[in-house]
Amino acid sequence: MGLAQFYSVLVVQLVSVLAAAACLSVYLVSRRRTFLYAFWAFLFYFFDVTLVFQDSFVSLAMNLDPAGERVYLVLRSFASIVSGCGIFVSVWLLACDFVGEKRKALLFAPGVLFVAGSLATLLLEQGEPMARFAFYAMRAALFVWTLAFLGARYLSTRDETERTRMKRYRLFYAVLWAFGIGFILEDVYGFLLAPQSEAFLLFSAERNYMEEALMLVCAAVACTSAYRALSLRYEHPPVRNNDKRVESMIDGNLEIYGKKHKLSKREQEVLRLVLTGLDNQNIASTMGVAPSTAKVHVHNILRKTGHANRQDLIQDFWSTW
Repeated sequence: MGLAQFYSVLVVQLVSVLAAAACLSVYLVSRRRTFLYAFWAFLFYFFDVTLVFQDSFVSLAMNLDPAGERVYLVLRSFASIVSGCGIFVSVWLLACDFVGEKRKALLFAPGVLFVAGSLATLLLEQGEPMARFAFYAMRAALFVWTLAFLGARYLSTRDETERTRMKRYRLFYAVLWAFGIGFILEDVYGFLLAPQSEAFLLFSAERNYMEEALMLVCAAVACTSAYRALSLRYEHPPVRNNDKRVESMIDGNLEIYGKKHKLSKREQEVLRLVLTGLDNQNIASTMGVAPSTAKVHVHNILRKTGHANRQDLIQDFWSTW
């Protein structure tokens, strides 16, 4: 491993740990499962990249003969299956949580197929480039399936609110496709097209740089989302103080939250004022209604959302942002 490669691996590991820590922090505050799945994906990616150091140690210090290399490659493959499953199954579950997919068979089937397919490739001659390509193609297949599933859900949904919510992430979705195709092409070149002396100095082709770049992009998006979520001060939700950023976040999620809990347009207006910290008296003054009317609206909102008080309601709203 060259010096540049050594430091690039360290950077990737550092970023993956920071992203995992940020996602875990948001989950502990908000209990949003999306961030929990992201945490596991980044954590497993850290261990996946750590295998690069293990490969370098084995190639330099253990001086394996060809038979020993093949044995080690099989053992290393089992570790890669575990880390790959942790990464890409977590990404799959995150995608399912994002679109509200609850069917257990669909939730677990891709992970089972990934493990089964990866194990099946180990029946091939492990010293051959085609076998290694087939092994890592399982990762690409699960990632492409995840992206295709999200695209199909967007095209098939008739809920305009859900379509609008998903459309917010169209640029990120396009970037994921670009990097996904990129790491597939890199595997094709590294395992199948490049001269063996260039691509197969023991494990040099096992490291996918496009996959690492994809992780760095995802880490940047995750850390940005985590920062925004944590900045909302979950334990002490935002109050009305002319904070345009907070008001924009409320408006961006209000219709989705209202539709989820079947709130009327009027109740959504009241909820918006509750989220800015107004009490019933000030809500009534702002809307030009009697305090008793405002009280009834607040009561109906709490009943429909299944919360006992305003604090629980506000925390639930921000946890689904």
